[in-house]
Amino acid sequence: MADPRIRQLVIKTGVVKRLSKEKTVYEKEVNTELARLDKFKSNGADDHVLRKQEEVIQECQMMIPDSKRRLQKEYDVLEKYLQDEQDLKETEAYTKAAEVLGDAKAVLQV
Repeated sequence: MADPRIRQLVIKTGVVKRLSKEKTVYEKEVNTELARLDKFKSNGADDHVLRKQEEVIQECQMMIPDSKRRLQKEYDVLEKYLQDEQDLKETEAYTKAAEVLGDAKAVLQV
């Protein structure tokens, strides 16, 4: 991995992969917390507990647009980098980056 372009490609790929996972985790957390709220409601929990749970859900929901925006930005950066560095197409890092872009595209469309 002597070529610094490959190192940059690996870094950019890692960033997109991490941000994809982050967005997915936030979405799962919202669903988990909504289920928890329903459970609290069905068990007749105190109003204070219900309000706090609703606050937790709102905080989780606020994180989703931010993580999507950051993922979109880094997705575009990696996509442009792959287009600019076509001569690296035969490397394992390039293949992995293209794979991660495909996965990230699916996460962005959800």
